[in-house]
Parts: sequence; structure tokens; C-alpha cells
Amino acid sequence: MKLPQKHLMMCAAVAMVIALSACSGRTGQPAQDTGQVNSESSESTGEVNNDANNEATTAEVSSPDGTAEIVDTDEETNSEAGGDNAAAEGTQELPDVLPTDFPMPDDAHIQLANSGDNDGKKTAMVIYTTEQDMKTVSKMYKDYFEAKKLTDAGQTLDDKNIIIQGTDPETKHQWSLIGGALASKEGTIELTLTWAES
Repeated sequence: MKLPQKHLMMCAAVAMVIALSACSGRTGQPAQDTGQVNSESSESTGEVNNDANNEATTAEVSSPDGTAEIVDTDEETNSEAGGDNAAAEGTQELPDVLPTDFPMPDDAHIQLANSGDNDGKKTAMVIYTTEQDMKTVSKMYKDYFEAKKLTDAGQTLDDKNIIIQGTDPETKHQWSLIGGALASKEGTIELTLTWAES
């Protein structure tokens, strides 16, 4: 059971790195067609099922000019049906389940935060930005995670990216912190923290 959770965390971390790499390289140029096709959907709309929380998210995808646009249609569907959105909505506050000793930059601006419960184990994700420089942010998190002596750890710290992940051997909490400079807003770093009990 331990092995699949590690793989899940690694896959999530790799996906976030790829997303950050793609975002940091954008300079207002139109999207290039990479030739990659989602093999699960050949139509212009699709439904994505979040098995971790048994929640469904519907997204509409259109590409008339060769670019893809994803529009969340859950809100429209729920308001048409007169029901409440069953999916856990994100907030702009730190989740209560996140360990209280986790450091945040003084100027941190939370873009999205949510928490949940997966088979009785708490999870949290926070996406936030800071205008502190990468050197300061990297040192703060490197010191924090070195003090935890993470096992199964990996880290990449440079002037453009920060990636730290591993498991706290004492509490068995799994951590993944991925961040990089935003191409769309000079001087701003966006970080994504994923935390889970194991």
C-alpha cells in the first residue's frame, strides 16, 4: 500500500513540474500544436472523474484556432439543475489540517487552497504566490524540510525553480513543494504545496 502512494505523489510532482515549465516558458505566443491527443476523449467535451474524492468535473474543450480552452461547466450545470455544487470548493485561506509549523512568506497571497479526506487520511493543497526572491524562498523551505529530515526525498533548487518532496519519518506526512517564477508577472514566484497523511 505504501508503494502506490509514493508513486501517486511522484506523478503529481512530475505533472506540476511539467505544468510549471510550460507556464514559465510562455511569452504571449500562441500555443503550439504538440501533436499530443487525449486518448480518452475524441469529442470536444469530456468529463473528468476525480476518483480520490468521488467528485465529477465537467469541462468543455474547444480548439477552433488550434489552441485549447477549458471552461469549467460545473457551476452552470449546478445552477441550471437548482442544486449545490457537490465538489469541495477551494478557498483563499490555509487549510486547518496543514501542520501549523509550515512557513509561509510574509507577503504570501493564496490563490487556491483546499483540503480533504482520502480513506480517513487528511490531505491539503495550497497554491500561492510571493514577490520574495527565489534565493530567499528556497532557503526558507530548504531549512524547513532539512529540519524534518525527509525520507524518500528529492529536491531541485536553482534560480528559477524549487522542487522539494519527501516523507517526514516522524509523522509520516508526505510533502511536495513545487514552485517557479511566473512568466506572466515578473518578480513573482508561484508555489504549489501538496501535503498528505500516510
